Amino acid sequence: MPESPKKPARAIAHGALLAFLVLLSRLFFEEIGTLAYIYLPHAWVDAPQGEIPPHGGLWFQSLFGIWAHWDGYWYLSIAQFGYQGRTASSAFFPLYPWLMHLLGSSIWAGLGISLVAFTVSVVVLYLWVSNQWGPAVAWMAVLVYAFFPTGFYLNAVYTEALYTALAFSTLYAAQKRRYWWAFVLAALATLTSIYGILLSLSLFVLVWKQERRFWRAVGFSIGSALGLLVYMAFLTWRFHDPLMFQSVQSDWGRHFAWPWVTLVTAFHAAWSGRQVVWNYPYLFSPGPAQGPVINFYNLIFMVGSLIVLVLYGWRLPLYLWAYLAPALAVTLFFPAYNQPLMSFPRLIFENFPILLVLAIALARRPWWRFAYWSVCLYLGALLTALFATAHWVA
Repeated sequence: MPESPKKPARAIAHGALLAFLVLLSRLFFEEIGTLAYIYLPHAWVDAPQGEIPPHGGLWFQSLFGIWAHWDGYWYLSIAQFGYQGRTASSAFFPLYPWLMHLLGSSIWAGLGISLVAFTVSVVVLYLWVSNQWGPAVAWMAVLVYAFFPTGFYLNAVYTEALYTALAFSTLYAAQKRRYWWAFVLAALATLTSIYGILLSLSLFVLVWKQERRFWRAVGFSIGSALGLLVYMAFLTWRFHDPLMFQSVQSDWGRHFAWPWVTLVTAFHAAWSGRQVVWNYPYLFSPGPAQGPVINFYNLIFMVGSLIVLVLYGWRLPLYLWAYLAPALAVTLFFPAYNQPLMSFPRLIFENFPILLVLAIALARRPWWRFAYWSVCLYLGALLTALFATAHWVA
């Protein structure tokens, strides 16, 4: 039968709306960050040892330079000079800086990769979630993902956009039974972030469910391990230690603790900073980033995530729980000394099934939406302004 003329028209309309959401979400974070950089006091920014952060004029810094703070300097440094025997650099997985190196090792390269990857991730997320839960949840998932309060990391010189694009594509390819594509994409995801190794668990469960062939599921799920082996081989050549990326975590204060100890410590750390959360002159004062404030927001994101998972986590399929459970365990079992839940607001993108559960909840409970979007947009504006002025980092 000939294809219905409505299908191409619907696809074009959906594509145009996705493009509009990509543009609108990036402009939201860009405008907030630029205005904050121009009009608010700046804090100090940490940079890799021996490296001076790049500087340009006011307009360059306010439009583009703000997205290369903190870890962004590390990725720029690796792209320009390689790992250079600096052991701490091994914590930053290589695919993103390697791609930046191929494209000129500049902020422009990092921003370009992130923006292209973000666009791809939005399209693939919609297709994948639409197949899994239907169009209503898919549109909500795209909105939650694009406008999440820490969504500015998706256009920064950080790996989050590239990782989510590869992770979503891996699972979508496996869902469509394109297992070799899933194999390769999972390897690339692991070369982007250590969390990619957990995709092997999702792939095994998903392929087994679809094929009911054990060794076929095993074979197509080891792409992540291959990606990690490539990086370990590189570290062996460079540092004579294939697990250097793990051993240097102590530089950031990472250590083992039981999850309940991590959460209790996080509550105490957040409670100590409660009085300054609404003190905007203090939040934006010159000087170093404010640790108590960081701990407060780390806890808010963790508690919110756990509440959503308790209420709606049962709607996640097993293959996503196979990924999410160990991903959450990484944060809860390996806290940092000064920031027990360090980086969790950003790492929600590595823990992306949380965003899907949130989308399911909002799609099924319309009366939640006003409260969520009010809090989301407020936090998005505040945290973007704090990041742009170097007062806060996840």
